[in-house]
Amino acid sequence: MENLKIKEKKTKQIFSARIFFLFILPSLSGVGMAFSFSPLASFLFSWISLIPLFAAADYYKENPWRRFWSGYLSGMLFFSLSFWWIGYVTILGTAALVAYLSLYPALWLLALGRPIVQFSSYSSKTNLLNAINGANLWILLEWVRSWLFSGFSWNELGVSAYKSPLLLQICSLGGVLSLSWLLATINGLIFFLFRSLYRQLIAHSFYFPKLELLSLLLLLALCIFYGEHRLHTPSGQPAFKLRYAAIQPNIPQDLNITIDPEAGFLEEITLSRQSLGYFPDLICWPESPFGLDFFSSPKLLEPIRKLQQAQPFSFLSGSFKATGEELFNVAVLLKYPQEELELYAKNRLVPFGEFIPFANIFPFLRKLVPFQVDLTPGKTSNLFFLDNPKLKIAPLICFEDTIASYVRKMAVQTPDLLIDITNDGWFKDSPGAFLHMINALFRTVELDIPLLRCTNTGVSVWIDQRGRIINILKKDGKLVGCKGIMVGEAHWHQPDETLYKKFGDWIVALAFLTLSFSSFSKRRKVSLSPNNL
Repeated sequence: MENLKIKEKKTKQIFSARIFFLFILPSLSGVGMAFSFSPLASFLFSWISLIPLFAAADYYKENPWRRFWSGYLSGMLFFSLSFWWIGYVTILGTAALVAYLSLYPALWLLALGRPIVQFSSYSSKTNLLNAINGANLWILLEWVRSWLFSGFSWNELGVSAYKSPLLLQICSLGGVLSLSWLLATINGLIFFLFRSLYRQLIAHSFYFPKLELLSLLLLLALCIFYGEHRLHTPSGQPAFKLRYAAIQPNIPQDLNITIDPEAGFLEEITLSRQSLGYFPDLICWPESPFGLDFFSSPKLLEPIRKLQQAQPFSFLSGSFKATGEELFNVAVLLKYPQEELELYAKNRLVPFGEFIPFANIFPFLRKLVPFQVDLTPGKTSNLFFLDNPKLKIAPLICFEDTIASYVRKMAVQTPDLLIDITNDGWFKDSPGAFLHMINALFRTVELDIPLLRCTNTGVSVWIDQRGRIINILKKDGKLVGCKGIMVGEAHWHQPDETLYKKFGDWIVALAFLTLSFSSFSKRRKVSLSPNNL
């Protein structure tokens, strides 16, 4: 009877441990990562949000599939809490997207075993290598996520640090992935440091893991020093000045609401007329929220031309353009007194929003979304050229401003300013528009180019070359779902060539080489050990 009670007690302990490491810890990690992106929560969540996953990987170091499912649960919670608002457009599509994205933390946890991470050792050197290898693997998976199946890179771990301009500056070196690497490494160092301390306490011995702590402090010190240097070192006299007016009409986007295109157009004209009192050099409209087409209806330009005659300004707006059977989502520029429109056709379309990937192979995918028309991507990444003042503008449409590799491709043409026009009205007053803005913010630091965002319902904003929000449209405390005009006069210096602009995602190549070398070295040591000879 006593043996039976002991057996039952052990069974309960094992069951409790499995619940804790398989469900509770991954859930804490997923929720913590999601909270770190909230404007109401501290971004310090991101400094510790991976620690529960490291602990689960340690507990299941001999069970890779338990690690996989722990990571998948964490990913489901993280991406569900982050992207639930996409369900306003498609519930099935959102479920499919979350199910797919959750594979990445699952694969990360699956790989956190031999030879990449050695949980069997407690030495300081091994702890440091474990933390670095875990971070290397994390950014490799984030990089793959940014381009595989058209890519969806939103809410990389580094994006959670958007509140800290000081730390953002390292993105000029290796992009947002360098910040992801920093956060993942610090998570790992904290975990392995306390893991070693706990083991020593259990063994009634004490040796403080100095290497882990020194490495953590050194990383932070270097990042803070570099951030202070970039934020407070003058970059010369401002080379550019622009008076702008970004029109935010707040036209509702809902399949159950019929939009009156004429009323929407008149609203934008009225707001533009009101903005003339600020003497703007540029008036910007958002990505067309009601099917505006300046090419099939050229008379729509007449009210704009009349405003330009009253007071000269350049006009940039979203539009559609039909060519035969093809339909393009475009940005147009009308300079006064120029007669012809300059045009940029959106290159990177939104999967399941503007086109259905693999729809020709799997027709059922079209049932996941309410839209049945596939747009055609543009073929060139051309710039716009303003005459007064003389500026080179890189036009971006919708979520193109969140694609680091694409914006870097445009930056090769040395633009002076990034302008993104977007709608985002489909997601109502959800966090979607705010997340869009913070994911785009990093392009300014990566490329040393300011960004003007003009949106239909929010968030309209001017972000400087250091990732600081200088001007933002807000009404009654609301960033989204409000109508208004964001006006300002911006001054900025000639963009410098950052390391990221020159070499791109070099940090990914370095992470891959480091992982490969580390894995090869560990395998070689195992094969040469006396037990294997």
